[in-house]
Amino acid sequence: MIEKFTKKAEILFFFILILLFASCTNVDKTIGIDFIPDDEQITLVTDTLYPSVYNITLDSVMTKNLQYNSFGSYYDPMFGTTTAGMAFQIAPTTDSVSFGTTHTVDSVVLQMIVTDRTGDNSYNQTLKVYELNKKIYYDSIYYPTVDINSMIAPVPVGTKDYQRTPKDRWDIADTIKIRLDNSIGEKLTSAPMDVMTYDSIDLFYEYFKGLYITSDDVASGITGRMNRIPLSTTSISLSVYYKRDGQDTTANYWHYNAGYMESFTAVQHDYTTATHSLKINTASLNDTSSTAALDSTLYIQGLFGITPMIKIRKDDIQNWLTAKNLNIEQIAISRVMLEFDVERFAGYEPDKTVTPIGLFYRSRQKTSDTATVSYPHLLSINELNSSLFGGALNRTLHKYSMKVTYDFISIIKNIETSNSVIIYVSPYLQLTNTSYYGSTTYSYIENQALLYQTLLKGSSSSQPPRLIITYAKPKYQ
Repeated sequence: MIEKFTKKAEILFFFILILLFASCTNVDKTIGIDFIPDDEQITLVTDTLYPSVYNITLDSVMTKNLQYNSFGSYYDPMFGTTTAGMAFQIAPTTDSVSFGTTHTVDSVVLQMIVTDRTGDNSYNQTLKVYELNKKIYYDSIYYPTVDINSMIAPVPVGTKDYQRTPKDRWDIADTIKIRLDNSIGEKLTSAPMDVMTYDSIDLFYEYFKGLYITSDDVASGITGRMNRIPLSTTSISLSVYYKRDGQDTTANYWHYNAGYMESFTAVQHDYTTATHSLKINTASLNDTSSTAALDSTLYIQGLFGITPMIKIRKDDIQNWLTAKNLNIEQIAISRVMLEFDVERFAGYEPDKTVTPIGLFYRSRQKTSDTATVSYPHLLSINELNSSLFGGALNRTLHKYSMKVTYDFISIIKNIETSNSVIIYVSPYLQLTNTSYYGSTTYSYIENQALLYQTLLKGSSSSQPPRLIITYAKPKYQ
């Protein structure tokens, strides 16, 4: 019992020593803002800056080898008429094909899989197929404004009236079969043997350069339709039905292969056919000078049409710093949001149109401010998908918001050498999402190759585009 009592006394004595030590320690129980010395207090501030925003044409983006291609003709009273076509190569799928001693072509059929459309399903659209008379080169750049008429034969080798009656809302894919002129089959089955092998595929491209599909321009006032096709091994094929040595035979030896063959999209936009009061002002389009008249409406047009260009000038930032009496070295910017309000009026509801669910931006800094600024020539459509911070459409507030913090800070850091930051805004579409150990990753496809459209309020409107800047500064600055 004595031994147990002694151990309990030792433990009690140890705790008494700890309490005595703690009572001698001066603990600062100050919390909150009073804990910060008066000369180091900071405050968070939110300011709004209104940059100049212009409507420009997005016509300098390479359209070769896109994931999705469009062909057709579509009319919108605010955007006018858009007509698109797709040029593509095909090649034999089997080496050393023999078509017999004598053969006669019965028919030639081009088969294409259309996965989606924009416009009127019931519209009877006339599709036209042309043979290319110029080769598509893998190391050449093709823009949407390419002179396609100089690359195709003057007379189509195939036509087809195309309209559809979907069974239900899930019925979206169509397999289109277009009968081509027998001369195409004669040319393919008469190709020299050294051309019909993969080892000499370039020789085949010289022999048969490819095909181009488009449609007749839709008349003003009629919606028309734009068709979308994914380019893959199974999306395009060409069959020749013929008699070989007197026997009926089918040759399915030609198709498009995304890994080996080239393609590009050609687009023509005619804004003069627009009739709505909010139609595009072609006089101010692409005028990005400091004296340009800023529009009250901005336009988002996929398929390499019109896009807003935001110009954040050094003078704008310096004027903001001066007006707020801010020292650039004494503030810490935590977030900058770029916001657009969606244009809404009777008869035009974004929820009922082909409005993109989101926007993304791409920016670059300029060391000089020229009268006009064209879109940078990009080598690939994938280069556009470089910055995706927010940008989703808020259907309750009817606006798009995206984070541009990095670019705003960048121009401030380089304010002595960079004259402005140029930001281009384009539509994007959420494609898939995957979960990995509890976190969700979203994948996006760039939507310039698709005809998504919407109207935004411009710089001269009552709700102009704005930069909402949140930053910290000394409290008594």
